[in-house]
Amino acid sequence: MNSSQTIEAHISLPTALYHAIAKQARANGQSFSQEIVDLLTHSLIKVPDNLEREFIAWEAASDEDLLAMEAILASEENLDGSRRCSLTE
Repeated sequence: MNSSQTIEAHISLPTALYHAIAKQARANGQSFSQEIVDLLTHSLIKVPDNLEREFIAWEAASDEDLLAMEAILASEENLDGSRRCSLTE
């Protein structure tokens, strides 16, 4: 961690949580502060995963809308015999 790019912060932790983080830091071979930074970073990275899933769902819904519109255009084409351009052409 580059100290020129950090801001000193003070927090109060429950004793049990402090001991659990300290134990995990020792197991990972890093400082208590670095362990907290890693834990916070990991928890914040989860947000983009949720956004990615939302985007995938939105994209899938858009594909379904496109397919539905294609079906509507195809059925209208069959009704009046004229040829309409496809949305995917």
